[in-house]
Amino acid sequence: MKKTLAFLGLISTIGGTALAAVPANVQAATVNVSTPTTSYATQSYQQDFINKIKAHAQKCALQYGLYPSVQMAQAILESDWGRSQLALAPNYNLFGIKKGEGWTGATVTMPTQEWDANAGKYVTINAQFRKYPSFFESFTDNAKKLRLGPGSWNPQYYKGAWMENTTSYKDATKALTGTYATDPNYNTKLNRVIEQNNLAQYDPQIKTVNKVVAVAASSATIYNTFTGVRKATGQTLPQNTTWRANREVTLADGSTWYDLGKNQWASAGQVVVPGQTTPFNGVAKVNYVPGYGIAIWNKATADRTFTGKRLTHGTSWRVFKKTVVDGHAWYNLGGDQWIDSQYVIVKAD
Repeated sequence: MKKTLAFLGLISTIGGTALAAVPANVQAATVNVSTPTTSYATQSYQQDFINKIKAHAQKCALQYGLYPSVQMAQAILESDWGRSQLALAPNYNLFGIKKGEGWTGATVTMPTQEWDANAGKYVTINAQFRKYPSFFESFTDNAKKLRLGPGSWNPQYYKGAWMENTTSYKDATKALTGTYATDPNYNTKLNRVIEQNNLAQYDPQIKTVNKVVAVAASSATIYNTFTGVRKATGQTLPQNTTWRANREVTLADGSTWYDLGKNQWASAGQVVVPGQTTPFNGVAKVNYVPGYGIAIWNKATADRTFTGKRLTHGTSWRVFKKTVVDGHAWYNLGGDQWIDSQYVIVKAD
């Protein structure tokens, strides 16, 4: 059952240690393929280029459910490490994306090579390409293209490259060969660039697990994927219930997601592995008996002892860590100060 919670502001002190105040508003196209001189970073300018684009790739790719490593490899291949005329200012086109239908932005006309299947070789043509204000817009446009398709006629044209439809970046590069690019060896080239430059380190880290996770928040929302295109399925899991996870994903921002089966994803901000203490930023509102308070313990484990301090019903407090013991969650108020989740309503930031 879904609940809408509101938290009141309060400044409180426990044993002389001031806890943070809780504000009253706390809420929770076919492109050309160039052949670079080298496909791995042997020169300083090549590593510099990786450093320039990695944050753009991670932000844009995650937002659209793609692999950052694949977008980075595309940029390296298409722009010759950012040195092609099309990639340099004032064009900033890293991916060789042509003007296409519906494009109203600036363009530049340049000669380019494309694979001619009939001739069995590359041929040179003149084409109009898009211009961007910076590399970031170039990455964003490429990510949109991969997510939304080359046109409204087939928005799922590149779905084989989406993270939720793949098990690794190699599935994605294979799906882009013959669709995104005409080069029949496109995936081989992309894979080589990714491997030689360890670009997979910038991808979300996905691993198979067999873990039990418990709902530590007031409830856990289930999503259809862990990427930026995720949508809530409408299902929520009650607090202190336990579920088995078969996949664990750690994103570039450090956040973790668990697959509870058949792409039903829950955030580690709402579920935790029992016995494992993890960072958690949120607000806990004491929901006990008017006029009374709940105990603060020195630890969450079975050998815990009462600190002699209590939190009054109706007050709100910042919490910084969480763990699950004996089937339900505990929250840390800072230092050796823990409270039992069954007496609070928690909202993650």
